[in-house]
Amino acid sequence: MSFIHANHAVAAATVLLQRGGLGADMAGAVARRLVQGQLLGRHTHGLAMLPTYLERLADGRIAREGRIETLSDQGGSFSWRVDRLPGAWVMDRMLAQAVTRAARHAVVTATVAGCSHIGALQAYLADLVSRELLGLLMVTDPGVASVAPPGGIDPVITSNPVALCIPTERAPLLIDQSTSMLSNGAVVAALAAGKALPGPWLLDNQGRATDDPAAVNTDPPGTLLPVGGLEFGYKGFGFGLMVEAFALALSGFGRDQARERGAQGVFLLIVDPGRFGDGKAAFLRAMSALVDQCEASRPIPGGAGVRLPGEAALRAQARQLRDGLDLSAELLSRLDACARRLGLDSFSAAAPVVE
Repeated sequence: MSFIHANHAVAAATVLLQRGGLGADMAGAVARRLVQGQLLGRHTHGLAMLPTYLERLADGRIAREGRIETLSDQGGSFSWRVDRLPGAWVMDRMLAQAVTRAARHAVVTATVAGCSHIGALQAYLADLVSRELLGLLMVTDPGVASVAPPGGIDPVITSNPVALCIPTERAPLLIDQSTSMLSNGAVVAALAAGKALPGPWLLDNQGRATDDPAAVNTDPPGTLLPVGGLEFGYKGFGFGLMVEAFALALSGFGRDQARERGAQGVFLLIVDPGRFGDGKAAFLRAMSALVDQCEASRPIPGGAGVRLPGEAALRAQARQLRDGLDLSAELLSRLDACARRLGLDSFSAAAPVVE
């Protein structure tokens, strides 16, 4: 394990993305969000995505330039279409626009059609909770099908993540989870490590539950089970359909159109709790009381105790900001290889290793 300062990792990733063809502004936005994902412990959607992004820049699946097209603007809502522009760069602008509008509107909604991969959803939530706003974020890629409907074998939708930030008087609640038992990235990571999954979270191409990640590489491929698994997966699949409706159909980027992997639809909702009920202070008190009641729940004997959404991520962030990003030897090797292909000695040369 190697430890690299977060700011140095941002600088190194920015350099690699610039060498890959992005301008400084876009490269910096993407690098910052990748490192934020890494800080929060979202390893499959942190710096591990950098080699993939560089590949997509090289083959044109991530656009190096272009413009944001406004499809609709109703004040409290707006809808954009972009042509594979870098997802993090688009998201930065979407969030800035939505937060600005939240000063005038109790609820702000926005959609984006066709941006490139945005990375870890949780990485965007801090922009909202720092302003004590409620936020909901959904995203998916209509070019990927890896989750079958309940009772079926052939995939139709994909892992379809949902993220939610809820401010309290103390640490916020930060929810970021797939509507399937695991993400596509987690399956890829298990395959690369040569490890079985923690449970039978996939279906093979005959409809049998399995913990073998190689099941997704068969012809026809196996699929990811929805949250709820084999018995109750209809519940998770229902939430997956919700993401399809809000992030794809609502944005004008649905599965009725031909798509190539790598472009996503996004839905964002921001709520100012100060405009509802008894105001913001009352909302924060209510949520803090709920957190207190959760934490007062008697722990399961022999268990680790109550854990609320976002706690582990915020602990990982604090530790890595203090000690440096903990990058595996395998990931650092992949980043070094990318650096060498782009004419640099290594990734760590631009981001010095902490002793």
